[in-house]
Amino acid sequence: MGLWAIKKCRDGCGSLCETTARLPCPIYMPWQSHRTGRMPVSLRGAFTLVELLVVIAIISILAALIGGAMGPGIVKPTKSVAMAELEQLDLAIREYHDHLGFYPPDNANDSAMNPLWFELSGTTNNGVNYVTLDGSGRISVAEINAKFNRQGFANSGKRAHSTDEGGAPLSFLSSLKAKQVVPPDASQPLVKILSCSVGAPTGTNINPWHYVSSHPTHNVGSYDLWVDVVVGGKTYQVNNWSKL
Repeated sequence: MGLWAIKKCRDGCGSLCETTARLPCPIYMPWQSHRTGRMPVSLRGAFTLVELLVVIAIISILAALIGGAMGPGIVKPTKSVAMAELEQLDLAIREYHDHLGFYPPDNANDSAMNPLWFELSGTTNNGVNYVTLDGSGRISVAEINAKFNRQGFANSGKRAHSTDEGGAPLSFLSSLKAKQVVPPDASQPLVKILSCSVGAPTGTNINPWHYVSSHPTHNVGSYDLWVDVVVGGKTYQVNNWSKL
């Protein structure tokens, strides 16, 4: 029942009289709490185990679809960077050949640990050390054979500039990124090799260029140059005999 309201009589008697007007009472649904008006916790909607598993399965499918769509978008630009760096080295090697009449020597025992950077950079030899023309690399005469399986560098001389006595070594490299020239051994930071700036295996920043000029398999009479690029756990080879 509603509550009876008490108000002063409009007849002016000054006394309190009952009125027939009823005040509205709040209506509660059977599942609502009489005190709070909220649904009891036990009756609220909740995810069942089956519904939760369905949601997880849908999220997994969407993640796989998104990952698959993004894969080619990552691989293509990474391989494009490697191709651009391959062409950069190709040009330097051919200029080397044009000036010296032969291709830079390689390391017949290890195609990755090759002297290509020292050869293309040009070095001076004072009888004790070979130093690159820009001063960023150095290796002792005694260490060359152990590192590169060579007795010395071909693009080298006593002086950094030409004189009447003879020509000077030349530099054929320019505009290299920091990751394109790296020391494979941290204890010898000035002994460096050429590296691709992208696609290095996880946990390292070294992705060496492989170079073979003494017995090339694919480009007989010139040289083989390649790098293995790792993207998303997969390895792609970028080389100078089957360009993309």
